Amino acid sequence: MILHCAICDDLPKAVEAAKARAEKVFKEKNIAYEISTYTNSNQLLFDFDESRQLDLLILDIEMPGATGLEIAAMAKKVYKNCIIVFLTSYLNYAIDGYELEIFRFVPKDDENRLERAIGDAVKIINLESRQSYFVKRYDWCGKIPYKNILYISKNGKNSVINMENEDPVKIRKPISVVFSELNSEEFIFIDRGCIANMMNVMRVDKNNWICKNGEKLAISRSSYSEIKKKLLEFWGRKMFDD
Repeated sequence: MILHCAICDDLPKAVEAAKARAEKVFKEKNIAYEISTYTNSNQLLFDFDESRQLDLLILDIEMPGATGLEIAAMAKKVYKNCIIVFLTSYLNYAIDGYELEIFRFVPKDDENRLERAIGDAVKIINLESRQSYFVKRYDWCGKIPYKNILYISKNGKNSVINMENEDPVKIRKPISVVFSELNSEEFIFIDRGCIANMMNVMRVDKNNWICKNGEKLAISRSSYSEIKKKLLEFWGRKMFDD
């Protein structure tokens, strides 16, 4: 995994200091990384692209042009799982940051706290990368957390990832390949053309798998007993694991 990080501050010295701290953390944790730096906030906004990945964004709040809050709001639309760290001298911004799900506010002159914030962000990114499915298409790339996936359906030679409250994501891979890449016990074939997430099921009967959003999926009647058995085993393990 390559961790993609962007740093933006209108002060070049602040950018270099934040970059040095980020590189130190990434090297200590033996993480492959790519850091993009900006002293122009509008340029950062211009470079936002759904076909690229962005895991960590370190921002000054008060900058000429687009503010850190404006950049964060746009980043959350383009990169849904991006972790954002604000560099600021004014803690009163925390209220606005709460609405944007900002990960951490760090005083601009406290490089040790910035280093700890980056380290904590890396832990979350590593965890989510192990519990996410990475998609790369010509027009979009990013990680889809397993917890967001309701089911994956076959569409010819392609597969469609279906989520709650989000548009389906179509990828050019056979469903058998996707299942192998998921490599997680929470997914199960309920039919030859459908993989379902056992974390997001509401109930099952002999004809239907009902997702937590109420959507019904047809199941193979001949496989009902095996599906029921695997579901009960999975939820039994979850009860004890939790």
